[in-house]
Amino acid sequence: MSKKQKLQKIIKNEGVFLIVLVFIIFGLFAVLSPKVSSILFPFKRQIILNDFINKTKIAGVINAQDYWKFREFYSPGFFTFSKNGIAKALSKNAEKEIGINYDEKAVNSAFLFFSSRWFNSLDMLTKQTDLNKIVDMQKIPKDNVIFIGKNCLIYKSDINTIKITFLLSGNDMLKVSGISDYQNNESIKGENWFNVTSLKTD
Repeated sequence: MSKKQKLQKIIKNEGVFLIVLVFIIFGLFAVLSPKVSSILFPFKRQIILNDFINKTKIAGVINAQDYWKFREFYSPGFFTFSKNGIAKALSKNAEKEIGINYDEKAVNSAFLFFSSRWFNSLDMLTKQTDLNKIVDMQKIPKDNVIFIGKNCLIYKSDINTIKITFLLSGNDMLKVSGISDYQNNESIKGENWFNVTSLKTD
């Protein structure tokens, strides 16, 4: 074998090695990165959902930080945020998309809408301290309820849709980094965090 042939063989082998290496790196990234893996693999979303539900059942309440991570990793999407309240048209569209009926008179303003392929949610401010005063939880069939606790409800609305609603204090809301713009904001004094969520499991 001539030197030229040897060189061509080495280059060819190195090229194959680099291609294999790129595929390995991409594969590891897809599997190990929560945001990427949840998009590519439906079973990963199911694991994330089960983990959130189990944590909520153990705690007896929805934890603000756990919910924020769950929303972010289950189905990465886009946030529309305004501490002065998002546009009414967008808020109405979000309400229709999510499909959880609530007493609009009990809510002061919607400040955040999250939208993705499998997950939609609307975050609002309210002075109410009792979720039952905003959402009529008695209308949800008992067989559909996955978890019900103090000021929180997780239930199935159909075979592929899970809905979540909860009411947390303003202090709980400020614990999540995504709402840091509200820090030291006088407008949220005495306000609580009301959320409605709809997610697809398939």
